[in-house]
Amino acid sequence: MTAQGPPPAREHEGQYGAHHDAYRGLQQILDGIRDANYHRPGIRCLRLMRADPAAADRLAAEVALLRARQRPSLAGAPGHVTAWTGPSGRVEQYSLLNASGRCDDFSRDHDLSAFGKRFHHGAHHPALAALIGSLPHLVNFRINVLGPGASLAPHEEHSVVRAKSGAVGIRARFHLPLTTHPAATLLLDGDVHHLEAGAVYLVNHGCVHAAENAGPADRTHLVWDMLLTTEAAAVMFGRGPVPAGFTRTRRRVAPPAARRTVMRWERIAPQVREAEARSVGLLGVQ
Repeated sequence: MTAQGPPPAREHEGQYGAHHDAYRGLQQILDGIRDANYHRPGIRCLRLMRADPAAADRLAAEVALLRARQRPSLAGAPGHVTAWTGPSGRVEQYSLLNASGRCDDFSRDHDLSAFGKRFHHGAHHPALAALIGSLPHLVNFRINVLGPGASLAPHEEHSVVRAKSGAVGIRARFHLPLTTHPAATLLLDGDVHHLEAGAVYLVNHGCVHAAENAGPADRTHLVWDMLLTTEAAAVMFGRGPVPAGFTRTRRRVAPPAARRTVMRWERIAPQVREAEARSVGLLGVQ
């Protein structure tokens, strides 16, 4: 499905201002993610944690080893779950959390279930295994690679989801760049961001978003989706232990480097209408 016309430009102001360092209360975080999901002023991008240099180096080395041994899926291939986003150039995905153990198996990446999936390669990749094991209620965990000149076209998914129980909550997406370049950018409802290597970001994929690697080498991100349950929210937003080798940053809106108007994008029809999401809350695991 194709939408036309840009989301209205939003200034970062009030409780969601770029200079407001912390969101008071988990409900405010949930509400902010929800609001931006419907293209209102809200939470588009937060910098949450930073890996210490040794931890980041271990993860990068293990990702390089895994890429040398395993086969990715190609996002532009017919039938790929990401093909609808208009990949251009070399866009690779390694799905690390599934039932089969194949890194080219993306079949359950977006089924909203945290059950029946595991990382099968932990014996040779202990740092990745430790990070994955410290993140409760994952829906997926992927290595996403954009080769030089590669991109994903503007598209819109949804952070607001409906659980099997009928409850309305948040499936949140997080990025940890491992190798990147200042010319690798991420678009979120017109805001252009560069995500720094070694930092963990909440990226609201309910915004109209796009990615481009105009740098000279691969842009490699760890990307994962979590159901925002009580346990997951505690780890990601400050009430629980952080993964080993990580420290929390002050939760803050990552200020955009520029603005860009988007006139046309692909979208998935929303599962939850905005009127039904007024009482968004924490989900149970499913």
